[in-house]
Amino acid sequence: MDDILKKLDSEKRNRIINSAIEEFSLYPYNKASTNNIVKKAGISKGLLFHYFGSKKELYEYLCGFVVKKLFNEINDSLNWDESDIFERIKEIALAKLKMSHTYPKLFDFVISLFKNESNSLNVSDAISLYEKYGINVQEIFVKFYSYNIDYTLFKDQENINVKIDIIRWTLEKFAEEKSFPMMEANVKFDYEKMLVLMDDYLNVLKKAFY
Repeated sequence: MDDILKKLDSEKRNRIINSAIEEFSLYPYNKASTNNIVKKAGISKGLLFHYFGSKKELYEYLCGFVVKKLFNEINDSLNWDESDIFERIKEIALAKLKMSHTYPKLFDFVISLFKNESNSLNVSDAISLYEKYGINVQEIFVKFYSYNIDYTLFKDQENINVKIDIIRWTLEKFAEEKSFPMMEANVKFDYEKMLVLMDDYLNVLKKAFY
């Protein structure tokens, strides 16, 4: 399946993937419509099933695609020589932003994978899904937020994990509020401007924690 998709030009391939991701993030599997997917993608249903065989194969492909894309893109974008947790978190936030501009509904789809009937995340199911595609979530998160990081930079060594969460949540909310309006308006994203704005927030947090 991957070999077939690789033969497509990137614009068409991403259009198909994004159309499917959007449909499955909006509706549960049994209510998602392949008719909506092909309409948004601008292809025939016959061509969709030529690539994926069935709705089930399409969904399973997307599960593997988004899980691997999420962690591999972040992993490949990080500077592992960086020892400042603020810079590490900024790099992770920027990697997520770039993914969101290529695949706008990717994170909505990831969240939808783990929603149960009570509409809350089922952690054990999430971990099982990641492991299915060779992703050890706990190991990767430890690597992302601790490898080569100099925690002695914090002026107070208590509750460092809580402080890291505060930094991470601040940047994620910042990125959401600043970037999503641009995406909806189809405005070209200015990463240099985003970096300057991020640094303003990070400098405030650094004064509080370092």
